[in-house]
Amino acid sequence: MSLFKPSHVFANLPDTASEMNKMNAFANDENKITEAKIDNRVIQVSSVGVVTLPPDRCRLTIRVTSTKENVADVKESTTRRLDYIIQTLHNHSVKDSDIQISKGMRRSDSMYQMDVEVTALFIDLHKCQNVSNLLVEKLDPTVTVCLPEFFHSSVTLQNLRHQASLLAIHNAKQKAQEMARFVNQSVGRPISIKEQENKEWQGTEESAEEFLTPRTLQQKLNDASVTVSSKISITFELKPKVKKSGPDAVKS
Repeated sequence: MSLFKPSHVFANLPDTASEMNKMNAFANDENKITEAKIDNRVIQVSSVGVVTLPPDRCRLTIRVTSTKENVADVKESTTRRLDYIIQTLHNHSVKDSDIQISKGMRRSDSMYQMDVEVTALFIDLHKCQNVSNLLVEKLDPTVTVCLPEFFHSSVTLQNLRHQASLLAIHNAKQKAQEMARFVNQSVGRPISIKEQENKEWQGTEESAEEFLTPRTLQQKLNDASVTVSSKISITFELKPKVKKSGPDAVKS
């Protein structure tokens, strides 16, 4: 989802050589990305691009605990449940490379306890929910299915930041064109582009007290959504409009 914020537009039409020199000095100080000669007419626009994206990855953790009097029994108990969990994950198109298994055994008096933890990564959030519900329904209380954890892949976050910058540039150019038309001018090539501010936050603004209450699945999805805001400043050439000639020219 893309959100649009008001843009600030600054136009400068210098008439004297002294004003032109001041403008060139200012542009040289401010422009850190692109350097170009500024002609006698420029338009500087600042604009913001904001994009929000829900999580595209899901992590599900399942824990199996068994306590028996001998090692063989405790291993058999956990292995039987572990095999069912792995098979269920495979049935829902989860690859072995996206499954991590850790095992630990400890002794308490004359009893043996074995703990197994399975972590599975999902690209399809609905499949993650289906697996979670199925394991809760089919397995006994020795198996604990944790609530899913939602997050973004690094590639997705990088693309989101890129989209915010491109949206800010698009908004800036659009505002420059609107302002140029107002003074009967046209926008030329960009002279300088500078990112003034970049912000990134997760979830929505809520009070700390609200986070003390249990979160629903939909609330956890909203909390994991990421918003990126990029503020861009661009200086464009400002040129007089060229009148058409020939058969397509508008008759006055």
